[in-house]
Amino acid sequence: MKLLIRRDETSNGFPAPDQVEVGELVINSKTGKLYSKLIDGSIIEWIGQKICFEPIPLISFSYNNKSVSNIDKFCCAGDNLLVTIDKLKLSPAEYSFAFIELTQNSEVELITIAEPQYSTYSETIDEIVTTFRKAIVPINLSIKSTQYLNISIFKFILYDQSQTILAEQILTFKCVEATP
Repeated sequence: MKLLIRRDETSNGFPAPDQVEVGELVINSKTGKLYSKLIDGSIIEWIGQKICFEPIPLISFSYNNKSVSNIDKFCCAGDNLLVTIDKLKLSPAEYSFAFIELTQNSEVELITIAEPQYSTYSETIDEIVTTFRKAIVPINLSIKSTQYLNISIFKFILYDQSQTILAEQILTFKCVEATP
């Protein structure tokens, strides 16, 4: 026995109230959203999320050739940070990156993200060999001022080709000195 729900496989929209009976379920097979009509005539929606059976990318930082989770002696006049992202899908999957300062101690033009350097590697998990891609993303930044006890907070964001956030990581910097 099959239970089939009325569905729309062509549009990204939602059904009009006159297209749905009270209590009827309608699914949009393109967006994954499920709709129903209430007794007051309004349409409600449930939003689905894709189930991911792939590993979540891992973000790590290194500063002055050391792995770090926070940087307690950052040269605010300008220095380099390396961001490593493991467990990325192989090409043709494309990624983009953002490094955003949350404490407003810096300016966008003082943060430069260089082209990532990609490499591939394999891991064996439960006797299954999986090949991944790794990205190393060099970031050069300066912190203009330090209003909050010489502390600046940044967020690194990894996006896929549809600009969906795949992973993000917060990093705190404590400045040795700030540029005037």
